[in-house]
Amino acid sequence: MDKTTISLKDVAAALDNNEFVYYYQPKVSMVTGEICGAEALLRWKKPDGTIIYPDEFIPLTESTSFINEITLKMFNQLIVDINIINGVDRSIIISFNASAKDFYNKKLIEAIRTALDRNLISADQLEIEITETALIIEAGDIRDSLTTISDLGISLAMDDFGTGFSNIETLAKWPFTSLKLDRSLVEKLEHSDKDLTIIQSSIQMAHKLELDIVAEGIESEAIYNILQNAGCTHAQGYWISRPIELGSFLELLDKKLRWPIQLVGLVHIAQLDHIQWRKAIIDIVLHFDQRDRNISGAPELDPTKCRLGKWYYGVGKCFAESSWYNDFETPHNRLHKIGSELLEAASQQASRKKILGLMRELTEQSIMLIGMLQELENSLMTDIVTSSDIYKKK
Repeated sequence: MDKTTISLKDVAAALDNNEFVYYYQPKVSMVTGEICGAEALLRWKKPDGTIIYPDEFIPLTESTSFINEITLKMFNQLIVDINIINGVDRSIIISFNASAKDFYNKKLIEAIRTALDRNLISADQLEIEITETALIIEAGDIRDSLTTISDLGISLAMDDFGTGFSNIETLAKWPFTSLKLDRSLVEKLEHSDKDLTIIQSSIQMAHKLELDIVAEGIESEAIYNILQNAGCTHAQGYWISRPIELGSFLELLDKKLRWPIQLVGLVHIAQLDHIQWRKAIIDIVLHFDQRDRNISGAPELDPTKCRLGKWYYGVGKCFAESSWYNDFETPHNRLHKIGSELLEAASQQASRKKILGLMRELTEQSIMLIGMLQELENSLMTDIVTSSDIYKKK
């Protein structure tokens, strides 16, 4: 059977005969080097072992409401698979693709809600990848559906970022928790400076929006390293693993393999976060409107909630065993105290002497923190160069 002869009746029969299965393509954390999740990819596995891929039959089902029947039945299968995966590793997050049509009715939402209420799955183990952003943007009536899913604690990923179907405004307005860099950009990284610039800018923007970043289509270690240096946090692609059956995925998890860890990119982004925070404070003071005593648009003054603080208390914990980590917290808290005092002084129209004094203190504290981050960055780069076979030992 080829795709030119597949009918809706064939697809319905395959669904009834349980011929649809999920293959799992692992996702690796670029911070820990470990498998942290997988994307569940639909496959039609015929009795003779022949595999039919989704692009050969899903468009047909999307032309009718039958796509909803597939999604609902396969969601039940996903619940079973997740519980089997839990027997090997409870921390694995499984994502699955949903069609725009799945959000036009409430059946998928109710199925998810029921599974959560019955403790069949945990919300933090599930992610839905939105593969038709353009259609969803145009369909304002499904905004409530996505918001409901987000309120249930289910993560939402934009699956086509970097293509003509996605845009920055969508990321800001919709409840996405992660974005996937499109493989069309990732695959050309080594040969296109323009695509590399787009990737680097996208990663920095996603970081500012507090979104996880997944790069799909990684087919070589070189591309993996480039993305890691740019601050990407998750990797997916053939270089890591092709999509594999559940049993093979469980075996892969059990091997506890590790992929390369290189955190220079994340440390560099942390420095940029701090510089932008300091600039925002200074900009407010320099352009303070004395007609409006209220400080508006101020950056986060809680040291645990600013982007640098979230980095420090989040992925930065991987440095917790080093003296650097313990030495960083106090000066960072001090920086925020000075920043708060400076904004308060500006709002009270304090003397120029006081304002300039606080600005000087802020700058000095900022230089200290940047120095500490650069010291960490240099230490990481030293480790990389020392362990590299490229450079000769002298």
